[in-house]
Formats: sequence, structure tokens, C-alpha cells
Amino acid sequence: MRVSTLPQRREQEVELGVVYASVEGVNDKSYDEALHELREKAEKLGASALIGLQLVQSQFQWNQRTSLLATAVK
Repeated sequence: MRVSTLPQRREQEVELGVVYASVEGVNDKSYDEALHELREKAEKLGASALIGLQLVQSQFQWNQRTSLLATAVK
């Protein structure tokens, strides 16, 4: 699956919707886990790519999280 931070979709691609994933932790492992979860959700929609990927890491003392948001396209 193609993953890009750029928001442009290819001419033949159709937007399927926005997918979101959030996991505990703020590190490389949590990023990989969130990306895996995001890809699984996109695949269930029939997506071939994720575009406009955005990363949010919150580091509150009691709740460290890594969240990813992207547009699924096929």
C-alpha cells in the first residue's frame, strides 16, 4: 500500500474516506503500530493508498499517545 504525506491523489484514484488510528506510547514502536492499524482499516475499505498522512503525538503525563490520520483512496 502506498503511503504519502502529500494530499494529491492520482487522476484515476477515488477517495474512500478518512481513516484514523491511535495507540499508546510516543516512540518508533508506537508509530509502527499505529501505521499498521491504519493500513488494516484502509484495506478493509478496499484502499490501495493512504494520502495526506498526518501524525499527532500527545505527551500528557498520564496519557502518551501516537495518532495517525489519512485519506484512503483506491
